[in-house]
Amino acid sequence: MPFIVWTNRMRVDVKLLDNDHKKQVLLVNELHEGLVTGRAKLALERIFEELVRHTRIHIAHEEQIFTETAYPGAAAHEREHDHMIDRHRVLQARFRNCADLDSSLEVIQLLKNCLCNHIQSSDKEYVPHLKEKEVGAILAASEALPGVVHRKQVIGPRFLLGAW
Repeated sequence: MPFIVWTNRMRVDVKLLDNDHKKQVLLVNELHEGLVTGRAKLALERIFEELVRHTRIHIAHEEQIFTETAYPGAAAHEREHDHMIDRHRVLQARFRNCADLDSSLEVIQLLKNCLCNHIQSSDKEYVPHLKEKEVGAILAASEALPGVVHRKQVIGPRFLLGAW
């Protein structure tokens, strides 16, 4: 059984953001699985780095959507993002310095709590706004339009939704 089980309660109903969240869940699960199966520490540190990198990409996606939809809670949510990145970096350093399995598992549990709490509380706050703006439908439709930047091409903050 996975360490974190994705449930419908975690959905924000925007495919791009839900897929980002699912990727974060998969990476935390991969870290946990690697720990309990005795995977090499260096390989686990690379997974942790991928989680931090992907979290930054996800944050860029969210913040671009906030900008393009004039989300009124953007400033507060962006402060939470800053705190989350700081927390990830602290946990990453702590993980790197862990000498035993129990300490490493404790770090992964803290990482899980940080991710799940953010998705299920803070991220749920923007769902009504994004539904009102029909962000999910706009993003889905934009994939069929010529000249639209697709998610795989996005490296940092860019126009995801086009002109409003």
